[in-house]
Amino acid sequence: MRKTKKITNIKWKSIVFSYIAIFIVFSALTILANYERLTLLRIGVQLSTLVIMFFALGLYTYFADVAVMESTRKTWAMFVTMLVAYGLIQLAPLWDYVINLVPFALCSLILSLIVSGKCGFFANFMVIMVCFMQDINWQTSATVATENFFYLLFSGLIEAVFASFVLGKHYRRLRYLIVGLILGLISVICATISYLMFSDEWSWTEWGVKAACSFASGIIGVMLMFVLVPLFEKIFNVSSVFRFSEIATSDSELMRKLFEKAPGTFNHSITVATYVEACAAAIGESAVMARAAAYYHDIGKMKNPSYFAENQFSGINPHDSMTPEASVNMIKYHTLNGLAIAKEYGLPKEVQSAIVEHHGTMPIKYFYLKAQKYTDGTLPYDGYCYDGPKPSNKISAILMICDAAEAALRASGDKSNAEKIVNDIVEERMAFEQFSDCDISLKELDIIKSTIISTFAGIRHKRVSYPDVRLFGDQAK
Repeated sequence: MRKTKKITNIKWKSIVFSYIAIFIVFSALTILANYERLTLLRIGVQLSTLVIMFFALGLYTYFADVAVMESTRKTWAMFVTMLVAYGLIQLAPLWDYVINLVPFALCSLILSLIVSGKCGFFANFMVIMVCFMQDINWQTSATVATENFFYLLFSGLIEAVFASFVLGKHYRRLRYLIVGLILGLISVICATISYLMFSDEWSWTEWGVKAACSFASGIIGVMLMFVLVPLFEKIFNVSSVFRFSEIATSDSELMRKLFEKAPGTFNHSITVATYVEACAAAIGESAVMARAAAYYHDIGKMKNPSYFAENQFSGINPHDSMTPEASVNMIKYHTLNGLAIAKEYGLPKEVQSAIVEHHGTMPIKYFYLKAQKYTDGTLPYDGYCYDGPKPSNKISAILMICDAAEAALRASGDKSNAEKIVNDIVEERMAFEQFSDCDISLKELDIIKSTIISTFAGIRHKRVSYPDVRLFGDQAK
């Protein structure tokens, strides 16, 4: 079942241009910053170093985090974040105590939120190495045996690892206060090791100033992250967990409109979100992103809510007077209408993808079977299917399964038959190759199925019947 995803979405011209452009920018910055000591040899060494580093960055993103290379906006978000981190290091001269205030993990903190942890680590590594190699290249007296340069390399790499992988990604902002404190402690440890390596005599005053500045660097990094992440989200049209958390609420403007115009769809979306969030967490995907996608996946039904069964409260079904073909057109356009609304309200690209992908290219079964009754022989599926595209990621695949499962389980209401219903839904979508464009595995599909069944059991739990007797409070006196 699991397939290697083919690299078909990389816009090579744009990516190559982006890498060349950022190489030129970094080359200019690193050379002009040392204009007083320019020699052809040093310029050649600097340019050669940058060529190797950016070639390594390209290889890394291609093989380890290809989603970055498939998105020009994510690539430029990475580059601009690297430039900001580089600038902060360059603004702090490598002497006295200023270097200890620099938030070396800033690149990892920002990119782990708006791009990915893998990208954040390697981009942070690149910035540290560019700064280190630049200073070693242009400073005649600087070597790895200089305390500040050793601290830059040692602390920078250690903090990048912790910020990218160990500390993880969270949408609760208070968590990042702890992140800042931990990074500050790591920085203090690195500063202390560097001080012990290069100092013959211990000075509590000197160490105390360095330790205090190093500890403050962790808090400074988190503060800058909170300032820059919303700015970069807006500039590059990328989304962090904070953005998904903000929109994944039933009190948002768009969800309130959905409740007013299509209350049945609203309640369906809230219930689907419960399933999708549980399934995403079970297979290690972002639960908050999954919840946001589920909340808005059917917003296109606001355009004509009465054509969808969950909103037909009067008992009147407009499809009764329509041909199956006309009904199919009316039904399937809710994905395109939803995409238009999502763009109008500036919903994240990931949510927009889920809106148009959550039905894939599946047949609209009810109206296909209705048309089949009036046809001799076998009726082809053409003309009775959603227009796609198929799910391109695991969250869209989860949403596809949970959307169908919620409706089927609600209609059945029979917990004893839940396993068969969910299995049939997944097998039917596999038969129509709906998961061929995403890298979801059979094991993950099994986890999703079992999670849906257990979640349904929790939603449909039994309650003790309330006695039909009214009690009066004055008897308690």
